[in-house]
Amino acid sequence: MYEIKMPRFGLTMESGFIEKWFKKEKDEVKKGEPLLEVSSEKITNEVASPASGILLKIIGKEKEEIKVGTVIAIIGEEGEKIEEIKEKVEPEKITEAVETEETSSVRAALSERGGRIKASPLSKNIARGKNLDLSQIRGTGPDGRIEKKDVLVFLSSASEKKVEFKIEKLSGLRRTIAERLSKSFHTAVTLTNTTEVDFTEFKKLMKEKNVSITSGLVFVLSKVLKELNKFNAHFDSDKKELIIFDDINIGIAVDTEKGLMVPVIKNADKSNLKTINDQIKKLAGEARNGIISENDIKGSTFTLTNLGMMRTEIFTPVINPPEVAILGMGRIIKKPVVTDEDKISIRELAYLSLSYDHRIIDGADAAKFLEKLAKLIESPVLK
Repeated sequence: MYEIKMPRFGLTMESGFIEKWFKKEKDEVKKGEPLLEVSSEKITNEVASPASGILLKIIGKEKEEIKVGTVIAIIGEEGEKIEEIKEKVEPEKITEAVETEETSSVRAALSERGGRIKASPLSKNIARGKNLDLSQIRGTGPDGRIEKKDVLVFLSSASEKKVEFKIEKLSGLRRTIAERLSKSFHTAVTLTNTTEVDFTEFKKLMKEKNVSITSGLVFVLSKVLKELNKFNAHFDSDKKELIIFDDINIGIAVDTEKGLMVPVIKNADKSNLKTINDQIKKLAGEARNGIISENDIKGSTFTLTNLGMMRTEIFTPVINPPEVAILGMGRIIKKPVVTDEDKISIRELAYLSLSYDHRIIDGADAAKFLEKLAKLIESPVLK
């Protein structure tokens, strides 16, 4: 018999959120095949079965948050009994059951009526004919007695069209995204500078090099961050300290089925264009497939988000705390441009938006940042 416990994906992980079981109780499982999907506050990963056998018992249910190390399932031989260890393996759930207001009011009403529902004979006849549960009806008569009018009001409200909806619990990753965005909104004093940049030559060069626009942006961004290092920093608002980093680690926002993830290109200023492109492909693929390691989404000093492929031209990116700035890129569009010779030329333009924490960075510095970046894009020299 083998106990499956909630795994720990990183040193700081205290609990996991069961997203999905790939097997049902009594199913045969083989060692190494996907058994369930678990998310922490940072990543979502598939968990492989550590043993072969029969999935005798699933203890941790889907959409439950459970402490690391708690037994969530048992694998054993067919017919093997598990009753004797049932007490030991019940999961320590984070969530608690809460009595609803409706349930509470019904119980209180029955208690007040001494366990017997007071109702007029006519109201009982109507309820019997309509197959109604009198315990669900609130009486307005003496001592809470249910009258004819109470039954009619209940019938009237029950006949109204009900609004259909479903409640979906947020995954561990989505809850973390929500918390981080809320923290960014409520702590940083965010401003955004936007400029339109000519990507015509840059796009041609990236095509020649067979790399993505995002890879080229990371490459030139690292040059600007090296020069204007105040943007390559974290701000500790409690200590009122700005931590400026020597290493330039650029996070790339990646949209996945489970939410936004930010793989990190480490030491981007020390990498060539092809290496950056290969890293982005690898990490983005791992993020979308749910197999990225926690180490690959930690340690970013600046973040880039590119929504150009999603028909978005201008947007306001949200700072990824404790970073002090983030760059957003919109889609590249062909537009007529008046040249210095007063001629019309068709060029490929896109907007770059730099959001920054105004507590640390002045608007003039942000303008300089965008100006330097625009020059490297409009007259690209990749060295």
